[in-house]
Amino acid sequence: MEEHTSHRPLPQNPIQLTPAQYERLFFQPGGGPRRGDLSNPKQFGNPTAFAIISYLLALTPTVCILMSWDGTAPTSLTSIIGDFYFIGGLGMTIGGVFEWALGNTFPFVVFSTFGGFWLSLGVLFDPSKGIASAFPDGTDSPAFNHGVQFYFTFWAILCALYLIAAVRTNVVFMYVFLTLVLTFAFLAAAYRQSGLGNANMSLTFLKTAGAFGFANIVGGWYLAVVLVFAAVDMPFDLPVGDLSRFLNKRKTD
Repeated sequence: MEEHTSHRPLPQNPIQLTPAQYERLFFQPGGGPRRGDLSNPKQFGNPTAFAIISYLLALTPTVCILMSWDGTAPTSLTSIIGDFYFIGGLGMTIGGVFEWALGNTFPFVVFSTFGGFWLSLGVLFDPSKGIASAFPDGTDSPAFNHGVQFYFTFWAILCALYLIAAVRTNVVFMYVFLTLVLTFAFLAAAYRQSGLGNANMSLTFLKTAGAFGFANIVGGWYLAVVLVFAAVDMPFDLPVGDLSRFLNKRKTD
């Protein structure tokens, strides 16, 4: 007599990434094991897509303004202060905190620092804070512009560090940081030229920064699509260029 064993399928949460998907897609350098279990519906959901989309919703209009699309000018950044505060700043900070709760150090550092970037940028361009009014010539003051120059210079350096670390993740992530390095570098150059009184050169560098920023968001939106499609378990995978085996991880005794 044959024995018939009924197998009930395990409940699945369609919005969760499996550990294998998460490691393949994104942030754990070298494909190392995560400490948080995203496959357990009783724990947190995957915060990565949320943080990436928050970043893009803040950067995309900023890039359009830097390139002076549709008659905008650098002063138009004031119109999206709320985006800096509540989408880029708050959204990426929340995403970073949840990555920290899952034990994912690299995305926690990346998201949290960029959350701080958007918040600080919001303060800089918020008219109610009157940052520029502390200088004799306002935004035309050399001291103001050279100060902002150093701000963007060190963001370029930080992104260069992230770029080196991204060698252990994937090609798309490396591309995002490479274009960010160039974006911040040209922003720093633009404010330097403004501090030197070269308004036309400053505007040219701002537009160049916007162009590299546009290249950045192309990669960022692609990554967002990859993450969202994986989260709903689409029947196909989009390539991200896995680099987790590119360098052997450090040997420990």
